[in-house]
Amino acid sequence: MRVLGIDFGTSNTVSMLRMPDGRLRPLLFDGGTLMPTAVYLTAEGQLLVGRDAERHARVDPSRFEPNPKRRIDDGTVLLGDRELPVPQVFAAVLGQVAAEARRQLNGTPEKVHLTHPARWGEQRRRLLAEAARQAGLGNPQLIAEPVAAASYFTAILRAAVPVGRSLAIYDLGGGTFDATVVRRTPQGFQVLSEEGLADVGGLDFDHAIVEHIGATFGTSHPEQWSALVNPSDANARRQRRMLYEDVRAAKEMLSRTSSADIHLPGLEVDA
Repeated sequence: MRVLGIDFGTSNTVSMLRMPDGRLRPLLFDGGTLMPTAVYLTAEGQLLVGRDAERHARVDPSRFEPNPKRRIDDGTVLLGDRELPVPQVFAAVLGQVAAEARRQLNGTPEKVHLTHPARWGEQRRRLLAEAARQAGLGNPQLIAEPVAAASYFTAILRAAVPVGRSLAIYDLGGGTFDATVVRRTPQGFQVLSEEGLADVGGLDFDHAIVEHIGATFGTSHPEQWSALVNPSDANARRQRRMLYEDVRAAKEMLSRTSSADIHLPGLEVDA
């Protein structure tokens, strides 16, 4: 049986194929395993996703949503002058995954696993399942993210976790932080306890860095800083997007180096 596994993340989406012989094959998007979970609505009404969406965001940032997963409780997502239902926006991203899976398999996977945060309730899971159906993925098996992580830890990495033993799963993602305890059962894993913070993730770290920069440089360049973080036109929105892209890149660079510069558009200085 060919199984498609999808991790629909706040910032990026990752997918894997498990072949009938047990081999794992990552889906590639533009040559990489990460596809930005981003959408852009063109003037003609076409929804672009991933890196295509990011490229078009430079044209009109108001038509761009980099993190639609954070809008799950909003009902709709505003793109330009149109409001689209959340399942339709999610389905655009999941549809790209489905299309790439069909291309690589030269057919359709027999089973689909779709992960979700452990703290998501029935309403959120129902919206995610509806988006998957709209994307042509049928009725996927929804799996809590910590259960999926524990299953990978034992089934793929071959870690020894006897029945009755427990694991603590720490998940700091782009949009949320979750800590979960799961117990090994004969059938798989059972969630015993979970806790999390809905407003602590990589995106919030980015915002904290921007606020820190503002406290440092906003006092010496008050007008330019205000225009940068409170854009009033398309060009200013592009500059703000450039700032946040540079902040994210610098943050990630610190995992490899001891320092990183951040360019401040409009101020023409480096932080």
